Amino acid sequence: MSLARKIEEVLKNELKPESIRTVIEMAEFLKYKENQKLWLKINESEHEYITDDEQSYHDKIKTTGEFISQEELLKELGINQDEI
Repeated sequence: MSLARKIEEVLKNELKPESIRTVIEMAEFLKYKENQKLWLKINESEHEYITDDEQSYHDKIKTTGEFISQEELLKELGINQDEI
């Protein structure tokens, strides 16, 4: 199930323009928690399964902290940037 669908179910189709910022913050938090769990798994087994190139890519993502793109989230939710 996509993140947008999960948010829609939580809000039961009551997504109002003034709630969009809250939805974005919720999505960022959920994505962060999801990625945090993934990083724990990766860190436990990275030496066994991850190539040097993959490790380099993961390290880059970890240092930038970019777990979710607001533009991608808005696009997935079907919301135009100018509506915020």
